[in-house]
Amino acid sequence: MRVSEKLLRVACTAILCAPLLVSAPDAHAQGGCVSFAQARKAGWISGLNLRSAGAVKQSVEARTGGKVVSFKICRSGPTYKLTVMSPNGNVMTVTEPAQ
Repeated sequence: MRVSEKLLRVACTAILCAPLLVSAPDAHAQGGCVSFAQARKAGWISGLNLRSAGAVKQSVEARTGGKVVSFKICRSGPTYKLTVMSPNGNVMTVTEPAQ
């Protein structure tokens, strides 16, 4: 019985940790959204003529009255995807053209 408990623990650990060992598909191939650091590393930023992220952030905050809490760049479009928290605590996602 002791050996089977040990095997069960090892199997459960392997199953729970497996997703951490497998790398996620490349966001570039998926056309997904990534952080600016990831986009720079993938070479997205240099190849695209993008609007200033700071200007987009200011514009969205002024328009929504909220605060940008997350800012990503998406290959499709390309677009910026911003997560905004309004003054009353509501969270919304705003998508803006990046070019």
